[in-house]
Amino acid sequence: MRKLISVITACMLAFCLCSCSFADYLHGFVSEDDGAQDGEAGAESDITNDITVGLTDFDEYNPFTTKSPTVRDICGFIFEPLFGLDGDLKTTGVLAQSYVYSADGTGVTINLKQNVKWHDGTAFTAADVVYTINRIKTGGTPYDDLAAPIASARAVDDTTLEVKFNRAVPNSAALFIFPIVKNGSMNGSFSPVGTGPFYYDGANLTAFSDHHDTRAKLDRINIRAIPDNDKYVSLFNASVTDIATSEMLDMSNYMPRGNAKVRDFISNDMVFIGYNMTSPVFADNAARKAVSMLIDRDDVVTRIYYSRAVASEYALNPASWLGFDDRKKLRADENGAVSLLENAGWKTDGNGTYYKAAPAGLTYFSVRILVNSESEERVKLAAELANKMNTIGMRANVIKCTASELNYRINIKDYDLFVGETELLPNNDLTPLAASSGNYFGYADPDTDTLLAQMGTVSLDADMKAVAKELYGRVYEDMPFSPVCFIKNSIVTSAKIKTDVSPSVEGYVRMTENWGVK
Repeated sequence: MRKLISVITACMLAFCLCSCSFADYLHGFVSEDDGAQDGEAGAESDITNDITVGLTDFDEYNPFTTKSPTVRDICGFIFEPLFGLDGDLKTTGVLAQSYVYSADGTGVTINLKQNVKWHDGTAFTAADVVYTINRIKTGGTPYDDLAAPIASARAVDDTTLEVKFNRAVPNSAALFIFPIVKNGSMNGSFSPVGTGPFYYDGANLTAFSDHHDTRAKLDRINIRAIPDNDKYVSLFNASVTDIATSEMLDMSNYMPRGNAKVRDFISNDMVFIGYNMTSPVFADNAARKAVSMLIDRDDVVTRIYYSRAVASEYALNPASWLGFDDRKKLRADENGAVSLLENAGWKTDGNGTYYKAAPAGLTYFSVRILVNSESEERVKLAAELANKMNTIGMRANVIKCTASELNYRINIKDYDLFVGETELLPNNDLTPLAASSGNYFGYADPDTDTLLAQMGTVSLDADMKAVAKELYGRVYEDMPFSPVCFIKNSIVTSAKIKTDVSPSVEGYVRMTENWGVK
């Protein structure tokens, strides 16, 4: 992958990426009808030291602008981040050698690996990282949230990077999991030149011999153009292509064929119930806790998400090394919910509806549950929650909204509670959800703000775990929102791929230098 691309090849590539029609561009790929037909798989003796990946909805090999999941996967072979995240969500160095946090948590100095080269043979430097960060800061990329706390970045020298944040940021190295692109590469036609284990040769991917003083186990990644998702699944099932992800497969009913292997990981996509704390009903902490106690999280995971999620009462990925909750029982407790309400002064009228006396008059427990109509699972969750609430006298009706309408109504606080899903930051920073300014719920607590800041100033694992336990416990007690579960994602590989496929929150396609067919 570190071979110098000739001027002629580079020019042809730029023409392909910018000037050709989609049909013209696909000319260089293995055609849809070449090779094995659906249902055929090569004999074990015919296994070669390469794999084949499918490509649909091609736009360009730009990790910041592509809309295609399959292109993003292919970019994982080409581009690398500063840091990766393992299965426990701990940071591992990729392009970074080491890092040191500032004492106040508002900065980090990152030392880069030396002698790393781009695929065109030029040296990788801190200027490339600064260029990448500045590009992300302009917006419109999948990585905008990761770079949001960054105030500035500068190259101290070729192998040293200094980053400043606009606040104390916990475990900030975990934010740098976005792909690094070459300095100046987006000042015109983008060319997919990375530092990864494989380089783009104009049609497919070839192992880069100068990759971090090593070389990938695979020789080649063949790229196969596929017209649509149905054909994509068909070719994967026939072992014509070798990887597929849960973005392309419906894992709730997908059955792997033959010796295909499913590799799951718990994503940072958290399903939760959000409460409007400016509402007369949910200004009451007991009311929020009572709703949460009606949710049978294990049952939700089994029946609604078909076990493609993991139940959780805390806003912390269950796979995280920071995990501290050892409770196993997450069953609904209707009696406990009733006791909470009654102990907080809620009473029932002649119709069995809860009400509570307040200085401004009676507050009746009658609420609207907003939910995105485009999510079948969340609509089911909202309906079941409303049914349980109505059963005990907490009157609720479900209002289905489009995603844009839901976001609008949440932003202007025109809701009582909603069923939502959000992707938590990989550094376990709850600031967007729990800081006194800017959260969805109207939640403000100075002690929580102090703990959020403290999370950014501790660096030892033991200290971070201690502060995290206090912080997550505090948010759990105040309950501006109720976590329900974290979604599982998967990469499915054919029987041909034997070793070291290890997806994580960082991405489906990572550490591909270790992938092997033997």
